[in-house]
Amino acid sequence: MEGEMRELEALLEYLVKHNGDHAGEIMDLATRAQALGKTEVYDHLVRGVDLLNESNESLKEALATLRG
Repeated sequence: MEGEMRELEALLEYLVKHNGDHAGEIMDLATRAQALGKTEVYDHLVRGVDLLNESNESLKEALATLRG
């Protein structure tokens, strides 16, 4: 049971970092789309980043709850 808890904690930590990395990469794409005049693409990508960040907050809360 203790090993499973540590694994769950490690996976949640990984996902939080992983999602943060992807959010940054997607913002880079949004900036590129904006520079190309693709405003609608930019808007969709920024919305995706916002949703990813929101999801990441839930993962952080789950991790904090797991840690008690």
